[in-house]
Amino acid sequence: MSFKERAKAVIEEITADADWIREPIVGFADTASPKIRSLKTSVSENHLLPEEVLPQATIILSYFLPFTREAGECNREGTEPSKQWADLYNATNALIAEINTALAAELRNAGIPAEIPAGGFDTDSLMSRWSQRHIAEAAGLGTFGRNNMLITRAGSMGRFGSVITALREPADSPVTEELCLGKAGKNCTACIDRCPTGALKTDGFDRKACYAVCLKAEKELGADVCGKCTVAVPCAVKENNR
Repeated sequence: MSFKERAKAVIEEITADADWIREPIVGFADTASPKIRSLKTSVSENHLLPEEVLPQATIILSYFLPFTREAGECNREGTEPSKQWADLYNATNALIAEINTALAAELRNAGIPAEIPAGGFDTDSLMSRWSQRHIAEAAGLGTFGRNNMLITRAGSMGRFGSVITALREPADSPVTEELCLGKAGKNCTACIDRCPTGALKTDGFDRKACYAVCLKAEKELGADVCGKCTVAVPCAVKENNR
């Protein structure tokens, strides 16, 4: 069994009782790939490179926990995120922490160095120091949509996690097919239409307007979430990972 298969089995075991999560997707990003090497320019100058966390890094294991369509229904109505959506966010974060710990332990027990990237969020630039979505893109999990989310073959509604490793297994190539309908030239502005602040536009993204909503939710609901642009849109859930 490859470690990718083992990783998926570990994730499925940990999320077995999480009825809002569907079949996970796992991908491997080559730390030498152009998308990884350019993170300090494509994302933020403060973005970590894998070797800053694990000097002998070769592969970043990235995974996606896709939400069920029913999970998104709790956040469909209104202009503010729901309490249930915030609770799902926190519960999923707890699962991701458990998954990362388990995957790192599996690797280390097999004599393979592994580290969990701490990352963090820069409140000045409003950029992550470890962008799970950009790592997932490099690992071949999907392409970015107009909603600034990564659209995978299972959809865009869900959460990503990753572990930096010294694995010697083949890496995955980034997806070349455009998975966002709007960016592919189709008549779709669903995520833009659902954005309650106008932060999403066909030609850009107002990061500050989006962050203000998330800050308000953190104070009121205990999680810095919004998610309106990821639910009730064509890319939210792709059935049977298609």
